[in-house]
Amino acid sequence: LADEMGLGKTIQIVSLIAYLMEVKGVNGPFLVVSPLSVIDNWVREFDAWSPTVKKIIYYGNKTARKKMQQECHKGTFNVMLTSYEFVVKDASFMSKINWVYIIVDEGHRMKNGKSRLTTTLSTKFPSKYRILITGTPLQNNLNELWSLLNFLLPDIFRHDSNFEEWFNSGDIMGATGDTNEMDEEERLLLIDRLHQVLRP
Repeated sequence: LADEMGLGKTIQIVSLIAYLMEVKGVNGPFLVVSPLSVIDNWVREFDAWSPTVKKIIYYGNKTARKKMQQECHKGTFNVMLTSYEFVVKDASFMSKINWVYIIVDEGHRMKNGKSRLTTTLSTKFPSKYRILITGTPLQNNLNELWSLLNFLLPDIFRHDSNFEEWFNSGDIMGATGDTNEMDEEERLLLIDRLHQVLRP
């Protein structure tokens, strides 16, 4: 989900979760990972648009988090809201939950495939579906794009070498693999290949 800032990405996700719960009978659990500074905004949007959703705001000191972990085991929540820091810090607990959706706000933070956040969420957290939310456009970097797609669709984008074969061949990319060196025709060819691979 990639819209400019202020166009309602949070509300779209709240609406999706409400729809899944009320229409499809999918009650979670849903994991929303965001910067700590915007968790209060997520809480406000859930309270305003879908107040029946049972939320756990997972943060605090070790003792507070232990208590929340006990609550989680009771299955008394639909949505867990937490920050990047606690996903990494408490991965051993959170990764035991079979998440229906993992939703990462400010998803461009996942563009570094070697970061602790990306490797933790990509390799340790089971989920049926994954969503990245971002208002930050992608740069002209295929490694960053692969990292995001690997998180979203790991069965398709398993190895970056395959991805490079598809999109970074000499007939499309410059010698450095940088799309800045490409002319307009080469860019269109690259975009067409991306669309073919990503088409449902």
